[in-house]
Amino acid sequence: MYPPRSQKNKQKQQENRRIQNRIWLLLNLTLLTLIFVLGAYFYVEVRTQQRGVETGATESLPPLEYVDDGLAYLGGETGEEESTGHVEEQKANEPNREEEASAGNEGEEGSEPVAPYEPPADAPKNSAEAGEHLLIHFVGDTMFSGKVQERLEKKGYDFPYEYIRELFEQDDLTLLNLETPVTEGGQPAENKTYVFKSPTRALAPMAKAGVDAVGLANNHILDQGISGLKDTLKALKEHDIAYAGAGHDAKDAYAPVYLERKGIKVALLSFSRVVPESTWVAGANHAGVASAYTPKRALEEIRTAKENADLVLVMSHWGKERTTVLEDHQQELAHAYIDAGADLVIGSHPHVMQGLEQYQGKWIVYSTGNFIFTKSKDPKTWETAVFSAVFTKEGECSLRLIPYRTELGQPVLMNAEDGGKLLREIAEMSPGVRIADTGEVFG
Repeated sequence: MYPPRSQKNKQKQQENRRIQNRIWLLLNLTLLTLIFVLGAYFYVEVRTQQRGVETGATESLPPLEYVDDGLAYLGGETGEEESTGHVEEQKANEPNREEEASAGNEGEEGSEPVAPYEPPADAPKNSAEAGEHLLIHFVGDTMFSGKVQERLEKKGYDFPYEYIRELFEQDDLTLLNLETPVTEGGQPAENKTYVFKSPTRALAPMAKAGVDAVGLANNHILDQGISGLKDTLKALKEHDIAYAGAGHDAKDAYAPVYLERKGIKVALLSFSRVVPESTWVAGANHAGVASAYTPKRALEEIRTAKENADLVLVMSHWGKERTTVLEDHQQELAHAYIDAGADLVIGSHPHVMQGLEQYQGKWIVYSTGNFIFTKSKDPKTWETAVFSAVFTKEGECSLRLIPYRTELGQPVLMNAEDGGKLLREIAEMSPGVRIADTGEVFG
């Protein structure tokens, strides 16, 4: 005899519920397993990256990463750059409307301050006594391309140094970030929105103005290809300007350049954390730049430099453009550089001023801003400073900022009001740091 229909339906419903429960249980277990696996993966990945900065043990190429006006690594491939209104020179036949609009606001030739920034009369002069201290000036991003070149063709290539020459002539060493190839030839990069090319006639006035050495590890030094880079290296040597950060091979690019002043030996190194593509990185038999995406080689070179020099200065191209907020890698690399032996870390690339930090008794300047550059609508890119560092042979350093404004192709002393405001803004971006009205920095 068959059971009643209602009983059969009830049994069927119970069986369906048991099946549904089993399916939900399997789904939940699968999701929990997936969450656990992903969590473990990301934990291992983060720990691996942290150890990479601390010990230099990192993978051969970083993952895809957009780096403002260029692409970082993408498995050896490249893509179109982000067009973000960067202040740099654009491709041929493409007008730089942002720059022209800015120049129109202040006149074709730019403006000069009515009252130059003047520290109080009793302010320290950062003078360096012979044989006891070194006075070193360092400044930001420098190029002689595009609108800058047009202006200098009219004004002369000594024009950029009108308000800076006296400082540079009186110091022991002057450094800047040369963010352009200097060549009459070369082959323009095809995969970049902004491509620079500066004439070799710009170097003689730069050397005459007192610039002693330049950092070359940046995202523009190969804008004219390998031949343009080699032309740049040759031209710098001909004008007796030392360089670090790029070379005919990896040994040349990563190695420190040694400079001696007053019996004190200084090592200068330059590394970039902004590289448009993997082919730009110097290899055993390949010209290029010194990369810091994987810092092992950079840290080794800093340790070697510390064994052979009294002072070790590291120029680092890093961060994100047009922001005062630091990227995580900036502080990680800066601390690693100092732990390896750097006495001062000098940052560039953001095109705006960023904060300062004192770590292990050593100074970190995260971004020096522009120096000799084009001019955009963004007023923050007009702000810069000459950084004066007085070093002892033992590596002790006192730091002072002299506020400047970056006009088209020429840094000009800020007026008193703007200079004081800039010093206060930088202090606000620098936890644990105080900047006096004189520009002196205290940790």
